[in-house]
Amino acid sequence: MRWIVPLLLAIAPAQSALAETIYSNSSDRLAYVLLDGSDDAMMSGSTIDIERARALNAGKAGLLYMRQDGVAYVIRDRAILGRAEAIVAPQKELGRRQGALGRQQGELGHQQGALGAEQARLGRQMANSTPSQMGELGRQQGELGRRQSTLGEQQAVLGRQQGALGHEQARLAEAAQAQFRALLAEAIHRGLAQRLD
Repeated sequence: MRWIVPLLLAIAPAQSALAETIYSNSSDRLAYVLLDGSDDAMMSGSTIDIERARALNAGKAGLLYMRQDGVAYVIRDRAILGRAEAIVAPQKELGRRQGALGRQQGELGHQQGALGAEQARLGRQMANSTPSQMGELGRQQGELGRRQSTLGEQQAVLGRQQGALGHEQARLAEAAQAQFRALLAEAIHRGLAQRLD
């Protein structure tokens, strides 16, 4: 179990790079970056999209940057921005829940690491122990192994919960794409979307 987290951490950058390549090369995909006036951003797109949106938000008033079919737009209308915030609100809440689970997983990983270090220490002691000491050290190793197993089971439960949240995130992201597409069409129709390209 303790090898899963480092493996996932090693895979994540590769997946991120692949996703960025797909998003930046897909001209028919709708990309959006919602800046709320702080340093926070909600987005679906590439790093190029967020960099461009941040460059356009010099006054830090907030904006909605969108790119569809290879054409970029910026929207600064407060009512449209409020509706965009409402679209991403469920994703923000889900992200908060995913973060809380991630912190729990991190704490369990920390505990697993401490138990692993204790097992290593006992292993070194066993290498230099007398036969009479071996029994007690073996008992301690067994207890540490049981504790490690319990933590592994807890980690598995959290992993399943994280997986369920990931599926929910995908569903919400798909729904947001449709809502943002409609929002952009309305903003263009009403003359609230400034074309950049």
